[in-house]
Amino acid sequence: MTTTQETRESLAPSVVPAGRRDGAQSLLTRCAGPVLVAVLSLLAAVQALRLWSWRPGTPLSLTGDSPQLLMQVRAIVEGSQVQSADLVGAPFGLNGSWFATADQLNFVTVRLLGLVTGDPVTAAVLFFVAGFPAAGLTAYWLARQLGIHRPPAVMVGTLFAVLPGHQLWFSHLWLAAYWVVPLGVWLALRTMQGQALWPPLHDLARPGPLRRPAALMALRTVVIALAVGFSDVYYVAFTLVLLAVALAIRMARTRRLVGLLPGVAGALLVALPCALSLALAVRGRSADLVTSDLPAQRTIGEAERYSGKLIDLVLPWYEHRFEPFAFLTTAYGYVAPPTVERPALGIVALAGVTGLLWLTLRNLAQGHRIPAALGSLTALLLVSLAFYTRGGLGSVVALFVTPQIRTWSRLVVLIALFGLLAIGLWASRADRGRRFAWPLAAGLILLGVLDQTNPGVAPDYQSIRATQQDLGRFTSALRQATGPGCAVFQLPVTRYPEEPPAGAMDDYEHFLPALASTSGLSWSYGAMRGTSRADWQLALPVSDTPGLLDDLAAAGFCAVEVDRSGYATGTDPTADLGKALGPAAAQTRDGKLAAYSLAPLRDPIRALPTAQQSARRDAVLRPSLVTLPGSLVEVDSDGTPSQWTGPTATLQVANMGAAPRRLRISFDIEALDHSEGTVQVSGAGVAASTITLTAGATPVVLEVNATPGLTLVTLTSTAAISRIPGGDGGFAALRISNVSASDASATANVSTGQRFAADSPRSGR
Repeated sequence: MTTTQETRESLAPSVVPAGRRDGAQSLLTRCAGPVLVAVLSLLAAVQALRLWSWRPGTPLSLTGDSPQLLMQVRAIVEGSQVQSADLVGAPFGLNGSWFATADQLNFVTVRLLGLVTGDPVTAAVLFFVAGFPAAGLTAYWLARQLGIHRPPAVMVGTLFAVLPGHQLWFSHLWLAAYWVVPLGVWLALRTMQGQALWPPLHDLARPGPLRRPAALMALRTVVIALAVGFSDVYYVAFTLVLLAVALAIRMARTRRLVGLLPGVAGALLVALPCALSLALAVRGRSADLVTSDLPAQRTIGEAERYSGKLIDLVLPWYEHRFEPFAFLTTAYGYVAPPTVERPALGIVALAGVTGLLWLTLRNLAQGHRIPAALGSLTALLLVSLAFYTRGGLGSVVALFVTPQIRTWSRLVVLIALFGLLAIGLWASRADRGRRFAWPLAAGLILLGVLDQTNPGVAPDYQSIRATQQDLGRFTSALRQATGPGCAVFQLPVTRYPEEPPAGAMDDYEHFLPALASTSGLSWSYGAMRGTSRADWQLALPVSDTPGLLDDLAAAGFCAVEVDRSGYATGTDPTADLGKALGPAAAQTRDGKLAAYSLAPLRDPIRALPTAQQSARRDAVLRPSLVTLPGSLVEVDSDGTPSQWTGPTATLQVANMGAAPRRLRISFDIEALDHSEGTVQVSGAGVAASTITLTAGATPVVLEVNATPGLTLVTLTSTAAISRIPGGDGGFAALRISNVSASDASATANVSTGQRFAADSPRSGR
């Protein structure tokens, strides 16, 4: 790279007005670049995914987050947005508002694809594949806006479309739609350089030859800002960060607040659609009773865990097609824990990032003026790196603003874009012979595609189709045995979402039967944890099979489905189910899934008077539950459940019924350092008292008047904070174990989160 010649074409940060640069060229010539980018991006995706083996109706994955994603797509295509109350989370359904998101543009696109294809899975795959050329086209457009010549702009677009790992992002479908990122970068670059985002008002107001171009300029900015604002919340946040930096730099240059108004207006157009989407999601939660820890409530420490490391940007992609490269990254991951999402730049983007930083440092050291485009890209790159890395600005945001944006390593998409643009600027130098422009671009594209994709990790379509067919036969047999309108309870009980699965199960594997099921079946898994829609299951007697079956029959379920791999660390209940209910009504070929009809137990329930049936149903579905939020439950080898917490802890007492209940809660409490001290008990529904801690575990019994809803009992201790023994570096002050609860009236189920954890099979992870 060199910066000795700064021309309008090669380094212009923004731009000659649209159409002026290519005005004399034919339409065919102007379309050649975008068409070539779209074709090359699509071909790169086809070879990476081996799409010639794909058939409509076959997903690209059924593991990881894919079942959850496919369930969401099915709900969108069927018109229920992110809620699918008639299919999962039986009997209350899933309220997807607890997963606040801003992906309205993506949802609309998937909905339209579903209407065309008539199949949610095919719609999801088409959306994913279309994301490759879409990302290529927007990156190409941005490169041309920066004055990059057509051949290197084609290179920028093609390699941006196939960033390392993109081919594996089907389970993160909305994040895979990163085609909006170049649009956000365009807004930031124009704001930083003071380039016009909006036309003068008088050009819009007055009739004349300038009115139409002015209207088109305003429309372009509005469309770009809204496209970003209605996309994934991460890309909205990243764009706002870049715009904030651009505005700060602009202010430092001009020291005039009025000059910031165009950029502020653009930022508002990005932020407001996202804020509206999130507000509507929050409003949709109001009907739910909160009972324990809620999903997607991020903590400050997660910004550290999910941020990136600079070494990730240097190492090859961990699924690299060249085995020694993949081994290098994998071996490093053994000696140093890898970043959660395994980001990588690729050789070409890494060269661009390195060159961009080197040229900036060289110009500063030599006292030379930094070209506008070079300086702007470097500023945004440095900011992105500062947020991306562990202990960086992302942690500052988590501490002082919000921890909800936690996966700052996803900024690798922006970092890679800046690196590719830097290579594009280098290849567009004014003194480079045009004779070598296309061969150079072709060589970089070939190198980049080979480096950034790997057909060896393409989906095994034959295996996926076989799994689908087996699940289809399983659910069809179950529906035939039970009849329509059947609610199926799924074992082992697994909380959704973001909970370690039981035994050897994969994440969200309980969704697979629901994805394959025909109409007439609904499934218990999938209601949002932390709400009464889901947490009533935690009060079930999961270790007492006869009692569990009686409760499920009373609650209206007509069948029980068991994923036997979930009991790899526990006792498989299928033998007890067979004794109580007879042979399995349906079973997969490998015997992994088995379903049993509850008809033998439902008939006696239906024979009861209606009032008794209703009371019995409410006793199961409206229980009381006591949980201790903030830490995972540990179960000792002797079956004793415990949690590390404090010095202040809160017992959450959820009464899911309609009338007050008097609960008796007992537990053992001790200081982590085994010192003596006191614990103050306070809260609504409980008498204020003082617990005296001894050197060992101190037994405690509390009487709590639990009104309908959530009652909080606070335990404030004088215990000192110490390091948790044998842990991962965490700190606490108290160990609370053996939490149990009983209802004086015995009119409804009652249990605790610790008891549920102790009675459930452990995760094999």
